[in-house]
Amino acid sequence: MDVIIEKANCHDAESLVRLYHDSYSENEELGFPTSASKVKVTEVQDWIQNTILMIVREKITNTIIAAVRLKYREDWQCYVLGRLAVKSAYKGKGIATKLMNYVESFLLERNEMRIRLTVAQTHPYLPKMYENKGYQIVGERVLDYLPYDEYIMEKVL
Repeated sequence: MDVIIEKANCHDAESLVRLYHDSYSENEELGFPTSASKVKVTEVQDWIQNTILMIVREKITNTIIAAVRLKYREDWQCYVLGRLAVKSAYKGKGIATKLMNYVESFLLERNEMRIRLTVAQTHPYLPKMYENKGYQIVGERVLDYLPYDEYIMEKVL
């Protein structure tokens, strides 16, 4: 499948809201509530303006089928990969892998040497998926406001 990976712009916000609601509904069904499943246009617009929000478009239809946010955390001195979303109909087709490889190369070009992400410790497949992509557990976050805790995972680029 031919895709285009690029930075999101303000015109993409409504499509991104639909993508996030669709993509994160699976996590909700698995018992991992997240604000991404209920995100609003204004919040996505804020991400577009204040973070690096990359999108994947299907080349033929120009439809947004995936997205990921990169946000710099001063306390970790690195970017954090977050809000990775793939449209349900496209899951399992290697789209997330293409997008993650792209953003890792994007960061390397900017002399970033590592990247982090957080993931629910008890998620049935995500911790292993990230481990298979070269991420290692470097810590934990206890979350009092959610029914799960998270691993902090890091990859040296």
